[in-house]
Amino acid sequence: MKKIEEMTQEERDIYLIERAKERNRKYREEATEEEKEDFAKTDAYIDRETGYRLSGIFYEELPKNHLHNLSYKERLTKAEELNGCKFKDAKPCKDAFAPRDDFSGSSYPSQCDGRVVSVPRSPGLWSLRLHGLVLGPIIGVCLLVVSMTDDSLPVWHSWLGLFLLTLFPLIMYKIGNAIRIVDAIEFNRHTGLVRTPYTLFRKPFYIPIEDLEYVVGPEIKNMRGSASMQTGYLSCRKYPEHYWFGNRIGIAGGGDAHDWAQMNRFMDITQPIDEYYHSAMEYTFKKNRNAHGNGPFPEVMKKYFDADDCQINRMEVW
Repeated sequence: MKKIEEMTQEERDIYLIERAKERNRKYREEATEEEKEDFAKTDAYIDRETGYRLSGIFYEELPKNHLHNLSYKERLTKAEELNGCKFKDAKPCKDAFAPRDDFSGSSYPSQCDGRVVSVPRSPGLWSLRLHGLVLGPIIGVCLLVVSMTDDSLPVWHSWLGLFLLTLFPLIMYKIGNAIRIVDAIEFNRHTGLVRTPYTLFRKPFYIPIEDLEYVVGPEIKNMRGSASMQTGYLSCRKYPEHYWFGNRIGIAGGGDAHDWAQMNRFMDITQPIDEYYHSAMEYTFKKNRNAHGNGPFPEVMKKYFDADDCQINRMEVW
C-alpha cells in the first residue's frame, strides 16, 4: 500500500473516506446500548430525509408571503405605533457589546416554532416556579416525616405534605407553561420586531432587533469552583419615551454570544432559518404548541413539515 504522501489527491480522498467508515463501524460495534439507540434514531432521521429528497418534495419552493419585507425604518415606525409613543435614545451602555455574527461557540437553541424564538428573562416567574418545584417536595417530605413521628400534630399536616409531594409540582409545572409568555422575550421573524417581557412596573414594548445589543457578563462560579453560570443581558439603544425603569433585559441562564448570533440570523429574512433551530421547531410541531407553549403551532409554518414523521421535509425553511 502506498504511503499517504505518495498518493494522488483522488487516492488520498478515497483512502480518508474508507478510514472514516472503518472508524465509524468500529465505534458503533463498541458503543453502549444507549449510543446504539441514538445511532438508530439518527439513521432513521436520515432515511426519512432521503425519502423526501427522492420524492422531489425536498426541493420544492414554497411562497414566502408570511415574511414582513419591511425596511428598518418601516419596522421602527410599526414598533412606535404598537407602543403608542416615539422612541428616545437610551443612556449609553458602558459595557462592550457582543458581535452579531460570532458562530464560533456552541449552545442549545431556545424554544422556536419558525415564527418566533422565545427566550425567558431573568429574574422572572420561571425562577419562582423553579424554587417551588424544588422546595415544595422537600417541605412535603419533611411534613410527612414529622407527622408520622409526632402523633400530636393535626392530620392536615400529613395531607399538606402529601399534596406538596405529589400534586403541587404538577400544578406548578402547568402554571409555569401557561404563563411563560409573561417572561418571554419574543423574537418574531414574521414581523421583524422583538417584544420585551412584562416586568413588575412595565408592560412589554416592541423594538427592532437592530436597536438591541447583547452584553456578555462575568461568569459566576460557586465557592468550590465545581460549577459556574454565565451572565448576560440585552441592552436597548432606543427606548419608548413613555416607558420607565431602565433599558436592560436580563436573560435566563445569561445567554451566550453564539445564541445571540443565531437569533440575529433567525431574524434575517434574506436567508432561510438555520438548522440550529430545526430540532426545536420539530419538537414544538410534534407537541402542536407554539414557542411560548400557550397556543397551537403556527399554521403558516406547517407546510415545511411532514405531518406523519413530524420532521422538516424541505431543504429551506423560511
